[in-house]
Amino acid sequence: MNEFKQSICALLILILTNCCLNSIYAADPPVEPETVKKIKQVAIQVLATNPPQLFVAVSGEVPSGGFTDVTLTRVSYSKPPEDGIQDYYLKALPPTQPAIAVISEVKARDRWLGMPSWVKGIRVHGVEEGVKEKLFKDLQQKARPRVRRFKGISNSGSYDEALKAALAKLNKALADDGVRDATATWKVSSVQGEVGGITGLNQLSVIIIANRQPAWKTQPDSAKTPPAAKQKQEKSE
Repeated sequence: MNEFKQSICALLILILTNCCLNSIYAADPPVEPETVKKIKQVAIQVLATNPPQLFVAVSGEVPSGGFTDVTLTRVSYSKPPEDGIQDYYLKALPPTQPAIAVISEVKARDRWLGMPSWVKGIRVHGVEEGVKEKLFKDLQQKARPRVRRFKGISNSGSYDEALKAALAKLNKALADDGVRDATATWKVSSVQGEVGGITGLNQLSVIIIANRQPAWKTQPDSAKTPPAAKQKQEKSE
């Protein structure tokens, strides 16, 4: 009989505990993303690909550390806005635990593949210092991506080794102009090999072409570069 009473008491305690926990969780709503109060910088790049692409990079300030899940949200419209400006919101999840009270920076990006023709610029919304606007007509480089070439060589005739060497040069060039956290799209432009001779030559070279997001500020103009200088440049890269 005592064991039965103990079992009943344990079951009642378990039920009461679950009820208390459920009430606590029900009273604590989930944390929702907040619009970042201050927008610091907005950078855009338009690529004249088919379809066209728009790259947007935004940074903002939050009042403390601990903000997570930073997103750059593109507004959807039932019909295009008359001014041709696409709206964005920079949002982040606030900390749920005590965080260091130091102004911190948050960043987010958006890649819009197939940007419609009505878009003439973007507008990024914050709260207190809320709006920064960028128009495409203000871009120095409107629609032509700046392309650079990188050459990798393998003295053992290995395609993978030559491609890896070219990509290593591309990765190093991502930080040019003091840019951090850049990305790039690339493709193989040419593959060339040379074999034979007394020394048993077996050399293979791979050249890739790439454009960076954001674009490189400086780029050699291949149309104006003399052939000899162009060959020297390719060897240096």
